[in-house]
Amino acid sequence: MTDSMYEKTITHYQSLHPMLQKRYRFDGSRTFCGEGVMSEIKGGSFLVRMLLKTGVFFRCFFLERGNDIPFTIENKNRQNGVEWNRTFFFKGKTRFFDAVMEYDERENRILDYFGKPRILLSELHLEASSEGGLVITSGRQWLLIGGKKIPLPAWLCGSSTVYEAYDEEMNSFSIKAHVKNRILGTLFSYRGTFRETEGETC
Repeated sequence: MTDSMYEKTITHYQSLHPMLQKRYRFDGSRTFCGEGVMSEIKGGSFLVRMLLKTGVFFRCFFLERGNDIPFTIENKNRQNGVEWNRTFFFKGKTRFFDAVMEYDERENRILDYFGKPRILLSELHLEASSEGGLVITSGRQWLLIGGKKIPLPAWLCGSSTVYEAYDEEMNSFSIKAHVKNRILGTLFSYRGTFRETEGETC
């Protein structure tokens, strides 16, 4: 069986919790469907939130914040990549955070394309933690305009750290993320839990 792009690129992949290994072993037509609750989505000044508001048109960023926000996650295998479709159900509003992660075979890395249509590209670094969780950090970033990749200087980039783990007692995945900018500080952060909805259609 061919290794998935995550098996190829996650440093110390075999150190991940078995449920995380299963979650990221995308091959064939496998789809992961999950649902859960973000205990909090917060961060960002008024200016930052107004800037993020434009992301609504690209289904990748939004200004809403709150506690106990229901959400769903869909990961669908596709040619040379995996779709990441996240839907957040705020009171009276539904927001989306869609992306596609693709495998760059030449450099053995994951590239994360944000938005529909694609507007932002980020290089990702993935590594298993000593506790068996998955740490994802961002690298170089590009703005996508008119089919061109425009490199973003470091001061314009959003530096992200994501930590995903599996809680055996709760029988659920946990997720927390923090995205910041050198000048603007925290852009947004969130933390929550979710479970795989096996046997159900995304």
